[in-house]
Amino acid sequence: MLTRYDAAHVREAAHIASRVLDLSADRTAWRARVVLARLKPYSDVPQVRELLTRHPMSA
Repeated sequence: MLTRYDAAHVREAAHIASRVLDLSADRTAWRARVVLARLKPYSDVPQVRELLTRHPMSA
């Protein structure tokens, strides 16, 4: 179970990952896959769920 503090960090990570994916080139695709894989267990957090929905092929 995530605490409010933990959830805030996960939401911020999802926001940053979203910006990176929006701006990234193909050469950084492997980094994106690593980040998405790390966030996947937190898909119950709305920002993470949105990120994984927007970038399904990268996950």
